[in-house]
Parts: sequence; C-alpha cells; structure tokens
Amino acid sequence: MEQKPKEEDREFTGRGMTSIFGAPISWVALFGALMGALSIVPMIFYPFGGGFASAGMVVFGPMAGLVLGPWAGAVAGLVGGLIGMFISPGSYPLGLIDVILSGVLLPIFWGLAKPHYHKIYIPFTLFWIVYYFFVPYYIPGQAGGFGAVTQPNYFFSFIWGPLGLLFVILMQKRLLKWMKDPASGTIKRLVGYILYMVGPTSAWLLPWIGVYFWALNYPPQTAELNNWVAWYFYILPISVVTGIVGMLLIRALDKSGLRRVPGSLLDTNTD
Repeated sequence: MEQKPKEEDREFTGRGMTSIFGAPISWVALFGALMGALSIVPMIFYPFGGGFASAGMVVFGPMAGLVLGPWAGAVAGLVGGLIGMFISPGSYPLGLIDVILSGVLLPIFWGLAKPHYHKIYIPFTLFWIVYYFFVPYYIPGQAGGFGAVTQPNYFFSFIWGPLGLLFVILMQKRLLKWMKDPASGTIKRLVGYILYMVGPTSAWLLPWIGVYFWALNYPPQTAELNNWVAWYFYILPISVVTGIVGMLLIRALDKSGLRRVPGSLLDTNTD
C-alpha cells in the first residue's frame, strides 16, 4: 500500500520558478509591493521633523532581508523604494538617495546579519562607522560649510554603532540558536528574535542618519542630540517590532514547507 508523505515532511521547492538570487521572483515582487504600498503608513516620526519612517520600511524592509536573503531582499527593497518615493514623499524626502537608504540597504543589513555572512557584514558595518565619525563634520568639515563637533561627546553619542557591531560578533550565533532551537520556549525565542534585530538596526542607522547629516547640513549640536535619542526613537522600537513580526513570519513560513531561499534566515544549510 502506497504511503503518502506526512504533511510536516513535505517541502514545496518550486522547481522551475523564475528566481532572483535564489528567491522566487513572485516573492521579490510581493515584498517590494508591501514595502512600497505601506510607505504611506507612518510608524516613527523623525525627532526633528521633515518626514517619517513608514511601516513598509520598519517592518517589511527587514523582513525582506530575513526571508529573501540580502541580495534578493535588496532587489525587493529597490522596487519598494521606487514605489514609495512616488506615493509617499514624506517617507522618502531625499528621493533616489532614500530609495537606497530606506529601500535597498534595509534588507541588506538584516540579511547580512546572519552569522554566515559576517565576513561581509563586519567590514561593511565598520566602513559605515568610520563614515559616520568623519562625514560631514571632518570631511569636508568647515571647508564644506559644516560646523565643528566636540569630541569625545560626538563619538559617545553614537556609541550604539560600535556596540551594535560588537554585540553581533559576540552574540548573533547564540541568538540564532535561541530562535531555532525546538527546545526554546516562546519567551526565550522571542527574546532571541528581538535581540537578533539590535545589531542590524544599529548598523543600518549609520548610513540612514549619517547621509541625512550631510544632505541636510545638520548643525553639530542637533546631530549629537539626534544620536542620543536614537536609542529609544529608533533602536528600541524597530528591534521590538521586527523581532515580533519576524518570529511570527519565520515560524509560519518554516511550518508551511514553502521554498527556503539559500542564505536566508530559513535556510538551515547556512546556520
């Protein structure tokens, strides 16, 4: 008598589906559409005005990186960013620059946060830490019309950048185990997800905020204050929201047996 495979043993790999960096093109289009469409929904208003971070950015940008991996996620972010730029100027006030900052870079940072990619993630984040320190208040500095910052106050005001990178190096593998270990209870798994998001959140803020300092010529005192409030304006809420949504989405996709994109958080071969 023929035995049918158990439901939990079935995996729908979707062979023959058109793919981008291993992800079905339909998934890339879906995440891009969600990022773009939800760009009209404010989630976090910028502390000094001028725009807001949308639900498309805060929620589905990171989810694209987790589910699709960094490279296919970046394509989805590009699609979402271009849509959002036209329908929600308030969440993309810098136009095409924001398509990169608030579209493409979000999935890249969250996708690369997986320990498998740390050879790329660590130098990439280090680059942005150095950029944040020097640009624009030293390069081009006063010659370019920017004020002078006070050290070491300015460096300590964005200490969340270096600390976030150190946290990823020391803790990300352990947190990934908390997230995926069947023995982990719901609370431990949720804590793992939330803490897992702290690293990519703090890393992504470096280009996202740093480029704004240059583009809008922030006074040094305003920039320093913006850095201090980033802890509770951005890092805490984004980490919590993406941690909760990430746990629910990843667990649902894991149980569904749907295709696992190589290099994504769902791909056990790269854990």
